[in-house]
Amino acid sequence: MYRACCLGTLLVFFSSLTWSQTQEAGADVDFSFKPVQTTWRATFENWKLPEGETMGMLGTNLLFDVDPNVKLGIASYGAMTGERGGFITLGLASELQKPLSDNWVAHGGMFVGAGGGAGGYELAGGGFMFRADAGLTYRMGPYGNLGAGVSWVTFPTGQIHSTQPYLMYEYPFYSMMSNGWSGSGLKPPATQGSSLSSNRQEFSLAWTGYKIPSSVTKASGAVQNSTMQLAGARWTTYLNDRWYLTFQADGAFAGNSAGYMQILGGGGYRLPLGSSTGLKIYGNVGPAGGGDVATGGGILYGGGVALQQFITDRLAIELGIGGVKAGTGDFKAWAAGVNLSYIFGIPSVHSAKSLLPGDLSEYKLLPLQLRAINQTYVKGGDQWRSREVNQSVNNLGFAADFFITPKFYLTGQGLAAYSGEAGAYMTGLIGAGLNQPISRDWFVMAEGLVGAAGGGSLAVGNGSVWQVNAGIGYRINKSLSLMVTGGRMQAPTGDFKANVIGLSLGYRFGLPFN
Repeated sequence: MYRACCLGTLLVFFSSLTWSQTQEAGADVDFSFKPVQTTWRATFENWKLPEGETMGMLGTNLLFDVDPNVKLGIASYGAMTGERGGFITLGLASELQKPLSDNWVAHGGMFVGAGGGAGGYELAGGGFMFRADAGLTYRMGPYGNLGAGVSWVTFPTGQIHSTQPYLMYEYPFYSMMSNGWSGSGLKPPATQGSSLSSNRQEFSLAWTGYKIPSSVTKASGAVQNSTMQLAGARWTTYLNDRWYLTFQADGAFAGNSAGYMQILGGGGYRLPLGSSTGLKIYGNVGPAGGGDVATGGGILYGGGVALQQFITDRLAIELGIGGVKAGTGDFKAWAAGVNLSYIFGIPSVHSAKSLLPGDLSEYKLLPLQLRAINQTYVKGGDQWRSREVNQSVNNLGFAADFFITPKFYLTGQGLAAYSGEAGAYMTGLIGAGLNQPISRDWFVMAEGLVGAAGGGSLAVGNGSVWQVNAGIGYRINKSLSLMVTGGRMQAPTGDFKANVIGLSLGYRFGLPFN
């Protein structure tokens, strides 16, 4: 059985309740925050497909140093050129490095993941992907790093087996993290004031509606439905008071385009219109496709304006209009959207200096959990998929949980198929859960989720799905826990029905925020 890990929808919406508001006086809290070097990386390479076809793939990575020369993280690869727009994979990445001089570094990496799409069932097989690479990196100081190398990609049950050169750009920075959390807030130290400035961040839940011109056709040549609705998540990080970078992932849940997905990055400018109102101008670009949407090679451009209005000190609502257009395909649309955002700040750290208690006197603890998940879908209805109806589907991915009380959490989850003849199936879900201790080490859990899914022959209708899970867990230590779950997943507008068996490994950590 293949093993892979896929990038979830990152963190979903944070409620206006902060963790510190649930703290009992004098609670014991883990204050062991440390600066962890973090690297954002982009790569580009051309995969060789059967019959002389090629597919240009953009890779994006977020890597964390677990040792001075070892990195672990999450990654995504999406088609940008060729004829396979919507071919997207998600997974886990790792890397070893060997400094050769002050500026030059040799590196070798691995990626295991799952995905596919864009009519590529034969190409991706069951969906499992493995990538290995080796190359050189040149450090350019505050401007980031440039690199090049050679990669080898294979889908063992499919037809993609390719070796090619790649180009790379990466930008390293520091993140403050704690290993686990043992209380319900960060006790303020005796020292007053904070020596660390704050960078503004926004986490958003997003709904987007596309209005598609009648002239647009599907990839198959049929007329594209006139509307499409998407659900997704946004992360926005500010470079200063006005300029920002943003990342978003969305999936279709209505409009007869089940399986359509877009992963876009970009930036913008926020013009204050008062103390609680701002006007945003933005642009973005990235891989998109699936669901028979004609995005050509896969690159999608977008842009627009949005009005942001604070409704509390932490919560804001954002109304936007704009448009998107495929770079080489027929797809284009007007867009209107609503974002519900949680705004907070994280410390700005520029070196690995030792952390003093006074540095974080104005910050609280944000208690988070990441889970690596394996889920097996077992037939729950005779028409649950259009082929291989008696075969189960195995999926791997991630969940990101935010505990707003010691027992209640909000969650965002993303999974992709890696076996079961369902290559290209992906799902993104949001919801809430309960974690109830029954002894010092054992606990029970339950959660309810809604979201979008598509691809891989699963009969999800327009793409909307719901899922419920319940199970039992064992806490290995203050950071790690193991959970076994059972559940049910269905598509309200399709015949998809599955019983779900899950196994997950959770890691608790904390971030300082204000």
